[in-house]
Amino acid sequence: MARPELWRRTTIALRRAVAGYLGVTESALGEHASIQYAKVAEYQDRGLVHFHALIRIDGPAAAGIAVPAPAALDGPTLATVVRQTAPGVTVLAEPVDDQDSPRVLAWGAQLDVRVVTAGHRVDNPSAALTPGQVAGYLAKYATKDVSGLHGEGQQRPHIVAFRAACVELAERAARHHGEDHDYQRMSRWVHMLGFRGHFGTKSRRYSVTLGALRRARVRWQRVMAESRRTGEPIDTRDLERRLLADDEDETTVVIGSWTYLGTGWRDAAEEALALAAAARAREYDQWRAERHRSNIVKDVRERNG
Repeated sequence: MARPELWRRTTIALRRAVAGYLGVTESALGEHASIQYAKVAEYQDRGLVHFHALIRIDGPAAAGIAVPAPAALDGPTLATVVRQTAPGVTVLAEPVDDQDSPRVLAWGAQLDVRVVTAGHRVDNPSAALTPGQVAGYLAKYATKDVSGLHGEGQQRPHIVAFRAACVELAERAARHHGEDHDYQRMSRWVHMLGFRGHFGTKSRRYSVTLGALRRARVRWQRVMAESRRTGEPIDTRDLERRLLADDEDETTVVIGSWTYLGTGWRDAAEEALALAAAARAREYDQWRAERHRSNIVKDVRERNG
């Protein structure tokens, strides 16, 4: 539950450390350099989560994506800053109730920092990684099989215990704190063993944004449809530029108009049907959640005899 917050604090600490290394204030760091990253979360067989991240140092934030970093901050220097910074980052996890104790959470001992260099494939594990190897490395963990977490009838005892602990902590938090509490919300993330972060995240300027990729897919469908309609071949000479162009670079002609018709339901019968459907949907969601929790508790009891 605290892992996303631990990563957030790590990126903050890293920015502070880089600013200190360059001899500038944290607020002025963007004028000299920016830190970009892409990371994925990997579930270990033991139920813990490992983060695998590719961290890059760029030039001034306003200069765009992948602008060369200051000469004083090369790959080995950034690796040293990461090694020195990460172990000192902590998060205080408050107790779930009066019978619990607060805990200081930090990164584990398995901190492996290696420099990515351009060039041919490196098969020597002790040598520097290449960009292609890192891309494959991140993709491997982004698509890793997690059937041990979700499969029925084949879960390991410690995974079952993890899931049961999530349910127990959520119930204790609900009794002690009420509905709106981090521990109470763990009931929604039992299938993820309490981890409610995204499996993959990146900084905004690490690469093209996800919004730009969505626009590109929509534009590609338009290009394909127009080609099929007219029979003209698709001109690929500047296709990438056109698909990834900013919104302000695209001219959209809108044909038609909007007319306000009204708000709400047309009559009492339509309102009654809508309210009944919404109530039935809520009841079904509650039934599924209760059945899910009951199955977890049943599995724990059966394994414990």
